[in-house]
Amino acid sequence: MLRIMTVSRLKTQNIALNTQGFDLQPGISRLNLNPEFPLNVYLDGHRDDTPVTELHVHDGLELGYCTAGSGTFYVGNKILPFHAGDMTVITSHEYHRCHSTPGTTSQWVWFFLDPIRLLVPHAACEFVWESERFCGAPFVNVIPNGENSLLHDLMKMLIDEAKQEDEYRNSNLRSLLFLLINELHRRFPRRGTDDQTTPNATGLSRIVPALNLIAQHFHEPLTVTELAAACDLSVRSLQAHFATQMGMTPQRYLMKSRVQAAAAMLHNHQNRITEVALSSGFNSLSAFNRAFRKIYSMNPREYRKQQRT
Repeated sequence: MLRIMTVSRLKTQNIALNTQGFDLQPGISRLNLNPEFPLNVYLDGHRDDTPVTELHVHDGLELGYCTAGSGTFYVGNKILPFHAGDMTVITSHEYHRCHSTPGTTSQWVWFFLDPIRLLVPHAACEFVWESERFCGAPFVNVIPNGENSLLHDLMKMLIDEAKQEDEYRNSNLRSLLFLLINELHRRFPRRGTDDQTTPNATGLSRIVPALNLIAQHFHEPLTVTELAAACDLSVRSLQAHFATQMGMTPQRYLMKSRVQAAAAMLHNHQNRITEVALSSGFNSLSAFNRAFRKIYSMNPREYRKQQRT
């Protein structure tokens, strides 16, 4: 039976739920999917602005839809802003976390599933699930609202169907997931051999303490020495691991985290740019402007104006 969860209660009857559907272990969030219908749905998920304390990875596919708010996703070595109307696709290959814009809470609907067990036995023709297409540096896990109207329409139809309580719901959800996953494969074709980069979970785990420290304290002064100490590594080893796993130096990752957090804050037009700069860890407006331009090729004022249009 389909598990549909809310923050405080279940939406369906006669369904046992373990820790709201998750078995939490360090770094791993096991989904505990029902073998008969391996799909869990959270209709009223939310993320506040509290920094997440550790990266995690699921043992299944996560499809998300942001219904309100904004914030930042950290997926592998990617830092991805999200806003209301965006959808997310995260496979079991990538460690991730997210938090909302400071002072806000974002609202979400999440679908967690095992595509092979849920769909393959019921496929009328050959069904393909190539999870390696949807991970690594070339894949942008946040699909902005308006970028692919069919994918977003299918997500909205999934959400509407999940709210139903009749005997047709499960079969309709399965059919919609067939369509959505097939469209994902059409939208994101198989990459060349040189691009088939599978994230190294073991290597990434060596720098998780530094990533967590940055996520929690990006707005404070942080040194490479402190980041290395958190990982029990030398500075040189930390830099080597960052280069391999993140494709950048620890300093650049910290700067990028600050700029992405600032970009999310700029969507609230009541925040003055100087306040945004200081709140995101920059000690001067000029330093903020330089860093922002490196990431977005425009200054913060131009970025805010662009978001209004």
